Amino acid sequence: MKMFDTAPKPGMPVRHRTFYNAIIRMAKAWEKLKIYNGHVDWSNGMPTIVVDAASSEMDYSDYAFGFTLNPDGDNAAEVGINAGKVRHGTRTAVSVSSAKIVCSNQTWIFVAYTYGSTGTISSSASEPVDTETVHNHALYLVTIASGVASVESGDIKHLGDIFIPGAFA
Repeated sequence: MKMFDTAPKPGMPVRHRTFYNAIIRMAKAWEKLKIYNGHVDWSNGMPTIVVDAASSEMDYSDYAFGFTLNPDGDNAAEVGINAGKVRHGTRTAVSVSSAKIVCSNQTWIFVAYTYGSTGTISSSASEPVDTETVHNHALYLVTIASGVASVESGDIKHLGDIFIPGAFA
């Protein structure tokens, strides 16, 4: 549906039915507007789009290198990481197997990719640093509170397959 049945013409009076229909359509659009994980606030008489919180509805386990908290339901400090691929220029893509990692507070989860060779999902208490032969690609920073692992939206460093331009290494 479009806003105007016919385009308004210069000099057309605002009281014309074309404008009336357009205003009614606009009002219906705002009233029926759906915001994913949010709402429209009308408290000041003007519509304001409000995001309620970081989306808890997003399923990060849908992605390559995505994660699942407590994947087996038996260890709240465990994080499951999906398999994925490292794609490095014109080289053959390297498949990386899934992994389950039991975390402590402030655990970095990353992919350790040996240039042109292998890739593994690893973890460390400090932010991963590259070496001359290994690219350590950060995925997540996991926080533990009361024994329960969590990954806040700002601690998600990467989702999906990893792409490295061919000019590097």
